[in-house]
Amino acid sequence: MHMTRETAEETGASVMVRVDITPSISSYSLRRADESVVGAADFVISPGEYEERIFFRTEIYPDVHERGLERLLMQEILSSSIDEKYTVVPLCPLLAHHLRLHGKGFVGEGGAFREPLPDDIRLITRAARSEAQNCGSDASVIRRQGYPATPKLPFSTEGDECGRSFPTI
Repeated sequence: MHMTRETAEETGASVMVRVDITPSISSYSLRRADESVVGAADFVISPGEYEERIFFRTEIYPDVHERGLERLLMQEILSSSIDEKYTVVPLCPLLAHHLRLHGKGFVGEGGAFREPLPDDIRLITRAARSEAQNCGSDASVIRRQGYPATPKLPFSTEGDECGRSFPTI
């Protein structure tokens, strides 16, 4: 399942934010009008009574950092979490930093987040192992397009034909 919302960068260029929900690793991806991926935020949906999305990796092309795409991605994640009523779990350092700065406002607007737990890391590891079988995340699309991506967490490429998929935490 995927949903797309179109928005504009600070430069005025059209960018689409697409959400792809899969059984293992899901992703918010930033795409140019030509559908090329310029960034992604990967997450795992935690099983339980209330939906939680554990965000563990964000990648943005280095050549587009100054255009405000990180901020745009963070705003889309937080805005959709309010609309769709899910709790954000920020393992990704970028999202964790954003929530440290803007968390009170986010909660004031109806959002919810919690600190990551060791079980969250185990859940991500299981999802990454499952995803490695399919090679389906947008992070692997970014690498196949030949752009250098900047991972926000350390990853290992051992035994993974798709590239970086396993958190080494």
